[in-house]
Amino acid sequence: MKKYKLYGDSRSGNCYKAALIMRLTGQPFEWVETDLMAQATRRKEFLALNPNGKVPLLQFPDGRCLAESNAMLLHLSRNSEWFAQDEWQQALNWQWLFFEQYSHEPYIAVARFIALFLKQETEQAERLIMLRERGHQALAVMESTLGTFKFLTGDNPTVADIALYAYTHVAHEGGFDLRGYPAIRNWMGTLEAQEGWMAMAEACS
Repeated sequence: MKKYKLYGDSRSGNCYKAALIMRLTGQPFEWVETDLMAQATRRKEFLALNPNGKVPLLQFPDGRCLAESNAMLLHLSRNSEWFAQDEWQQALNWQWLFFEQYSHEPYIAVARFIALFLKQETEQAERLIMLRERGHQALAVMESTLGTFKFLTGDNPTVADIALYAYTHVAHEGGFDLRGYPAIRNWMGTLEAQEGWMAMAEACS
């Protein structure tokens, strides 16, 4: 039986999202390691699949390809408990998915990339100050919500939680101290205790 192929870099939070939802929903796939630092997404054969030259990239058994991690979360979860059934919760899911891509990932993930992979703390010190300031603003928004609700959209975990967990749980690698966010730390522990949950290295393999 033909399976999905998931092209991704196992160090990437965005790729982790797609792999994790497939693991949680029992959808078999072949992981294709695609090294961002080696410019693997800029090669001719990869660009033929995704002209945007980014991972994750999900290739369906029939050859069609879907890009963008949050689109994958919504598509792959639609017949599972991770897809909110209530219309208002669905709207909140979309809200958090847009928040993650516009107010969270561009700061927390980029700070991590500069500090951990480029190792340019000194060279990009001024930029990191801005990224960390904006990242803390995003974490404060999450902390406020999670101080009231168990999960981002209410009592049950959804793809919104997966999306925000992906880079929040490695935020310390970008210089973010999460000790001042007790609700976020409790939320992460609750997610990690969910049946079938996998760490990044395990899911992306």
